[in-house]
Amino acid sequence: MNDQKQNTTEEGQPKAEPTAQQQPEGRKKPNWVARILGGDVLQSRAVLRQGPLIVLLCFYAILLVYNRYRVEDLTKERAAAQERITYLREARIELQKRYQETIKISQIAELLEGTGIGITAGPPYELDVDGMERYLK
Repeated sequence: MNDQKQNTTEEGQPKAEPTAQQQPEGRKKPNWVARILGGDVLQSRAVLRQGPLIVLLCFYAILLVYNRYRVEDLTKERAAAQERITYLREARIELQKRYQETIKISQIAELLEGTGIGITAGPPYELDVDGMERYLK
């Protein structure tokens, strides 16, 4: 009965339990770093219940890292392909210039001069299509 009187205040309200700040000096607070490093935190029920969520988050982290490296590789491949396209365009323009130089009429006339064929100065002559009607039917 004396215990009950000691646990109540003058108004009849129960006394509040001592909090962590009011703990006796002889008892030390548990060191949270030691609990984490010792593995005590991993054995608690709250952490064990969240196990699937932790596994899912780890999977997402691995997927995120993989995607970053994959995108980096694709970006490098795209840059290399872009360089090849630029090189091929330049090579095509160079070849086109060379072919256009050989097709010039003055050069063709010089090539044909020794053969005796020659180039006509006027427009080409017209073909008679009236006689071709019987072949077209």
